[in-house]
Amino acid sequence: MKEPILRAYFGGIFFEFILQDKTSDAVIILPGFPSGNDFKDLIKFFYNRGYHVFVPRYRGAYQSTGKFLSKNPVDDVISFIKHLEQGSAKSLWDNKKKTFSIRNKILLGIGFGGNIACGVAAKYPVLSHLILAAPIWDFSKHNKNGDEQDLKQITEFVKKAYKNCYRYEFSDIVKKMKKFEETNPEFYMPRLSLPVLVLHDTNDRFVAFRNSKEMASRLAKGTLIEHYLGHKLSADVLNALWKDIDKFIKINYVQ
Repeated sequence: MKEPILRAYFGGIFFEFILQDKTSDAVIILPGFPSGNDFKDLIKFFYNRGYHVFVPRYRGAYQSTGKFLSKNPVDDVISFIKHLEQGSAKSLWDNKKKTFSIRNKILLGIGFGGNIACGVAAKYPVLSHLILAAPIWDFSKHNKNGDEQDLKQITEFVKKAYKNCYRYEFSDIVKKMKKFEETNPEFYMPRLSLPVLVLHDTNDRFVAFRNSKEMASRLAKGTLIEHYLGHKLSADVLNALWKDIDKFIKINYVQ
């Protein structure tokens, strides 16, 4: 990867991006909760395969302004995508306007971000493909069997351990997410008509695989890739699964 990773803002939303020198498809990555703030490997992975890559940070997370989940994250991401459709961004490094041309938009949601991605795809149907990595499908049903990560405990932990990275006062992210109807499967499932690829480790101890198996089977154009590479999505995981991921993208390609 010879090109530098650039940084910019759309409104208060900070994002990293890297551009091809021609009209290309774009991969937009929605992080999990919590996540680190280093996406260089994922950015490099998709860039080297010919994609523009954009990684926004949620409102109230890391360099983005505001309070986390103080507004609907689905609407924030839709607003971000609409900015991308204008075809330019001002780099924070040199304050120069960088222009780009996007053909198709692929949205990749990781964990928590997978749920947001479903809401975005349902409410703003401009995406060509949706890729979900170990997504939380339904916050109201998460950990009902006691074999998934306790999101209330995570909420309190992140508030203390990521104090300046995620800024919020609420104590339970499950209750908070229930306020946004687009994150409810009853809203998004009937509206997901685009091709959806789900990646999930069958032994995932954080988000149960059974949920993805059930939900993928209910999608109009759902494909499930089972693997044994862990919960976290990394460039190594993507590389190991790339043959099948690339096949999914090409079979469902929109000209």
